[in-house]
Amino acid sequence: MDTGKSLLCFIAGALTGAVAAVLLAPDSGANTRARIRQGASDIADKVKGKITGNLCSIERALEEE
Repeated sequence: MDTGKSLLCFIAGALTGAVAAVLLAPDSGANTRARIRQGASDIADKVKGKITGNLCSIERALEEE
């Protein structure tokens, strides 16, 4: 198994554990849903930033050729 797959499995397991912890925490449903919504929004923003950064890098590399 290569390193990329191992890392992906680790991240998936960590996310699963984090979601389980949030869902099982003694908090009201509204608060839990708000925390999940905010967490998903934060992750989406980070992914968008990484994709934008990678696209910019690719564009620069293509312009240099």
